[in-house]
Amino acid sequence: MHETPDQAFARLALELSESTTVDQSAAQIVAFGMATLDTQFAGITLLRGQGRCESLGESDPLVLKADGLQHDLREGPCVDAATTSRTVLSADLAADRRWPRWGPAAVELGFRSILSAELHAGGARIGAINFYGSVVRQFSVEDVDVAQLFASHAAAGLSAVTVREGLQNALDSRTVIGQAQGLLMERFGVDADQAFAILRRYSQDGNIRLTEVAGTVVERKELPEAASRRRSGERE
Repeated sequence: MHETPDQAFARLALELSESTTVDQSAAQIVAFGMATLDTQFAGITLLRGQGRCESLGESDPLVLKADGLQHDLREGPCVDAATTSRTVLSADLAADRRWPRWGPAAVELGFRSILSAELHAGGARIGAINFYGSVVRQFSVEDVDVAQLFASHAAAGLSAVTVREGLQNALDSRTVIGQAQGLLMERFGVDADQAFAILRRYSQDGNIRLTEVAGTVVERKELPEAASRRRSGERE
């Protein structure tokens, strides 16, 4: 028995709620979208700071190339969908004059049509999901409605897992720093504040992230400088 659209979207929401990383969620979203819109080529563009774009979950290296060209040229449907429009549909990229540089390049990669839907969460655009077609007019007007509904679920899922991943990373960082402090306190007879000051000094002097310094202490039971000297001696 085939799922109804409502059942399929409910299943997607459940899967995304169980995801632990952004990459895992992106892969789930892309796979679901390709099955829903009957294409083998899809990927996600996320907006980062200072106007940067990042590709995630691409189903094929060609998608990464096509998305990368859009990011580099600042031209193309996923750029439009991610920054100015809700959805962008092109039935024939070879004949579409909206993207004079990107369009011909995409055709050379084997893409003839595209549907890009904005990802919107927390009151702001966070990117777009892009479905590429290998034939002209692969996506219909009805597909636009499906893509918009799908994009709203995808954006909510990505936003939630981004928060979860950030919290987990912060928790992991605090844990390793705490472990390093404990080792330094035991070894040098210092208190917690003094142990943290030692870690911070090595971080600043070596231009190394604090968590990396702490990780070295936990893994090697010594500070980075001593570990570096020991590796140099081994090479000699």
